[in-house]
Amino acid sequence: KAGEYKIPIGAVSAEETIETELTVIITGNYEMKLSTPTGLLSFSATAGQERAVTLEVSNTGSADLKDIKFSSWAPSNWTVTFEPDHIPLLPAGESQEVQALVKPDGKAIAGDYVVQMTAKAPEVTSNADFRVTVKTSTLWGLVGLAIIVLLAIGLHRTFKVYGRR
Repeated sequence: KAGEYKIPIGAVSAEETIETELTVIITGNYEMKLSTPTGLLSFSATAGQERAVTLEVSNTGSADLKDIKFSSWAPSNWTVTFEPDHIPLLPAGESQEVQALVKPDGKAIAGDYVVQMTAKAPEVTSNADFRVTVKTSTLWGLVGLAIIVLLAIGLHRTFKVYGRR
């Protein structure tokens, strides 16, 4: 484990004995993993609506991590915020959950997108690429279907009234 250790050493000869103490400073290694509690790196969201995703930041190294900050890369007009937006201290071997609030663009087309989330400490960085399946509201699909039905009824009525004469 990281820390400062004292090691006593001695040398013996026929005439004298010398003893001293060495100090060893072990800084540890810095490792971090950004994922979700289940390990699943995909989720679905609706265009224009915010979706909360639980992230798990794990300190897998042997030294404490300080001042971990979060950032993201997402398609144009998307917003990604984090709660909390930073972790002041994450001891070695421990994990902490963070909420990422992802809001796709209201005009996003249904399909799959990639959002990259990053946890960065001064000593180490960890990235996770998430596949986001965007669904659009079914309201416009229903409006389109209603227009088609109204046109079919109008055509039927037109042929019925003005049929073969």
